[in-house]
Amino acid sequence: MFLNNYGKLFVTPRAKPVVNRQHRLASLLLCCLAVLAQPARAAEPAPDPAAPPAEIPTTLETVQVNASAESAQDERQNASTAKIIIDRAELEKMDAATIGEILRRLPGVSLTTDTGGRRGRGRQADRLEPKIIVDGEALPGGNRNAVTLPVELIERIEILKTSTAEFPSGPGGTINLILRDVIPNKVGTWRGGITYDGEDFGGRAGMTYGDREGQAGVIGIGFADTRPTNGSRTVTREQFGGGVRNDFDVENDEDSGRDSGLHLISRFTRDLGDGERLVLSPFLFGRSSDTVSDTQRLTYADPLNATGLMADGREINSESGQRVNGRVSLDWKKRQPGKGEMSVQAGLQGGVERSDRTRDDYDVANVLQTRTETEDTSKTLGFTLKGKRSLPLANTHVGSFGVEARYRTTDDERSERVNGVVSALGAQASAESRDREIALWGQDEWQIAEGHLLTPGLRVQVGDRRTEDATGLVISDAQTDWLPSLSYLWQFHPKWNFRASAALSSRAPGVRQLSPVVRTTDGLNTLANPDRAGNPSLTSETTATLQFGVEHFLPEQRGSAGLNVFLREIDDKIQNRTTLEMGRYVERPFNVASASETSIVADFKWKFADLPALTVRGNVSTNRLKLEDPTAAFVRQESPRRAANLGADYEWASQQISLGGNVSYSSDFTREANPDTQQFQLARTQLDVYLSKKLGKAVTLKLNIDNLTREGRGDDSLEYMGGVLSQREVDRAEGIRVVSVALEGKF
Repeated sequence: MFLNNYGKLFVTPRAKPVVNRQHRLASLLLCCLAVLAQPARAAEPAPDPAAPPAEIPTTLETVQVNASAESAQDERQNASTAKIIIDRAELEKMDAATIGEILRRLPGVSLTTDTGGRRGRGRQADRLEPKIIVDGEALPGGNRNAVTLPVELIERIEILKTSTAEFPSGPGGTINLILRDVIPNKVGTWRGGITYDGEDFGGRAGMTYGDREGQAGVIGIGFADTRPTNGSRTVTREQFGGGVRNDFDVENDEDSGRDSGLHLISRFTRDLGDGERLVLSPFLFGRSSDTVSDTQRLTYADPLNATGLMADGREINSESGQRVNGRVSLDWKKRQPGKGEMSVQAGLQGGVERSDRTRDDYDVANVLQTRTETEDTSKTLGFTLKGKRSLPLANTHVGSFGVEARYRTTDDERSERVNGVVSALGAQASAESRDREIALWGQDEWQIAEGHLLTPGLRVQVGDRRTEDATGLVISDAQTDWLPSLSYLWQFHPKWNFRASAALSSRAPGVRQLSPVVRTTDGLNTLANPDRAGNPSLTSETTATLQFGVEHFLPEQRGSAGLNVFLREIDDKIQNRTTLEMGRYVERPFNVASASETSIVADFKWKFADLPALTVRGNVSTNRLKLEDPTAAFVRQESPRRAANLGADYEWASQQISLGGNVSYSSDFTREANPDTQQFQLARTQLDVYLSKKLGKAVTLKLNIDNLTREGRGDDSLEYMGGVLSQREVDRAEGIRVVSVALEGKF
């Protein structure tokens, strides 16, 4: 065990056993505020005032990871709680364009499936989707905006699968994206390229520039992209009466359009001396899209025998959307040898989203029957304030304490005209939502014996939410959560870890989940293509998690492997359900009684000793959820999910070529849509390959092919009435292969 210059406790198998049982977590929590206000007794001599700041600036250059205490592998091995770290060098090897492309290859990460075409838009987040934060805070717009970030903006990714006092997590865990920092020297990088999806071209271009003079530094990152949004799908719907098929319809969709975005991030850093640093970080994201969906409707004259297929009308949807999100944060940090770290962060963020859609319905003779014009606007504004204090307490404890405050408001508005006549939307015309939260947390990294680290923690958070619809109806609630956590690390061998943890976490509904405003779907309203809305009566979901894991670390920084088992009991489980409302299918989140979940996640990274140019990485996971809902018609509403990834990179040094690929697999599984409905998501396998060739010291050519085999996606839905099948829908989207060629360099 040793303390580094910042007072951070590290545990090694060769540490001398020092046990002090006089410190207890209860006393630490009671003294939290007092400790925050007072400096700690120095455990090491004070630094030379003339010495440079202790924090090592992050470089923009590709760094070969060597055997050092600061490597991603060592940080994972010595972390008090289970986490996986993907550093900058690893990100560059994966050579993806966006964060979403990277995350789908990482262990235990499940992102909401975008099935392509119009039905993929607006879906509620999957229950296993992680919370994605950027430098510790969620972006306005949530995960939807985070996954579109260019990889060039990110210095590293931390995957936190267990809940802690500082980062409470649900079943999906937390992913923290660390933005790139100011560099020690003037340097710049640029990248430009084109993409092709088989029908149309797109492109990406951007640059990064950084400089530092004396105590001040600046970094600026800007990227713009444009991509086609082409796609096609087929949906069939069969209806049954008395066990006999009496209606059989077919929809063929063709989508075309374009989506464009701009990402601007800058950081201004000022070292104030004596370990103090001030960082100002403004950034702005903007996206616009224009899409046209042409739907041809067909029906069988003889549905029983599926003969006599004939036209049944047409629908054309034209949609234009704009989305702008911004955030500015001010961070103050102070780090001193032996005295730990203090930090304060204040942030202001907001966003505006607008969409205009026109839906034209034609009859069999292609005569316009109905024109529906819809306008949706959403405005969000939020403020955060966070303070943190970490410091050594005696020789065997490192305490961390924090306070957090958040406030957010969201205004949703909708207007609609049908054939020029204004529609009366009632309560669904608008919604004003407010969300507030204050939290205090503390945790103690306590070395109880040689190679044994215990980390108890407690988070107390008080929050309230309020939603008012267009009729003036107000729904509000307040909740206080006591969320304890306990993590245990046993380094029983220099290259082996055993981990265990227990935690209680709470997931409050998002603002969009609370809004009663219904967003009408494009095309035929069906079980597989419902309208979507929130539920103002939704309450928080509480999860108790027990985790056990083992990790192995290869010598010479050649890789690591891990196996983790999670057992969860969930109260007031938030589950998306689709039900009929006034003759239309609407998907809303609801609380069910309780649920139990079991998941297993394994990952590995292996660099061959005899073939150091080759790196192999992979992961596999399985998850099973059982809902204990007496109103459901099915005993088991969701079958086990399985997922796996296998990737490899090879460095052909003599030819200055790097090549690699990744194959990802997700199994089919069933899930419920309402108490008498089952939905099936089909299995899917995707292959991505990439190659880079250095054309000189400063220029590299890169080739990427996503979804090489053009694997498609699909969902099936079955609806029962009185235990008898009444409707079946089959939804299939074609796969799209995307080829991109890019040049990148340094200046």
